[in-house]
Amino acid sequence: MSNWGKIANRSVVLFCVLLTVSAAARSQTRPNNRTLDEYDRTLNVMKNDAKAATERRRSLFPQINEDFQRIQVIHNEIVRMLQPDKSLNYDRLADLTGDIKKRSARLRENLSLPEPEKTNTQPTHTEAVDEAHLKKSIADLHDVIVSFVANPLFKNLGVVDAKVVDAAGDNLDNIISLSEEIRREAKLLGKK
Repeated sequence: MSNWGKIANRSVVLFCVLLTVSAAARSQTRPNNRTLDEYDRTLNVMKNDAKAATERRRSLFPQINEDFQRIQVIHNEIVRMLQPDKSLNYDRLADLTGDIKKRSARLRENLSLPEPEKTNTQPTHTEAVDEAHLKKSIADLHDVIVSFVANPLFKNLGVVDAKVVDAAGDNLDNIISLSEEIRREAKLLGKK
């Protein structure tokens, strides 16, 4: 074979190699571009979801703050009812504890606190429904509200500790159940 033949043969081989390399590069580029596009779409979805969650929290903050403040105001009014020289206003007490229950349930939802464990048994009240028992229940409600309001979750929103979050959830559960119990008993005593 002459030199020209060898050069031509090498050129054909080199051309075939270049075509193969070019085709391989194109086939690898397409999936990479597709992968990058999918990655970009996923990132955008995640950013939009995070943005929506942040906007939701911002939009809920005024309601959370209002409920938190209102529970304290109602709490103070209920505690003032316990003065020794005053008799309990059962109708007002039932209204106030109904409002506390409603606001506590909404706080639980808006703060996205873990749901309480469901129990199949309802608490049984063996004590008589009288003013002394009602005042004891109000004192218990007072203690739970004070504990809830003092929870570190509301002092430093940047620190999230599972124990602190659980304590806030437990306090809200107790506030809800005690409020309902007091409301029910106040209604019963108001009818007598």
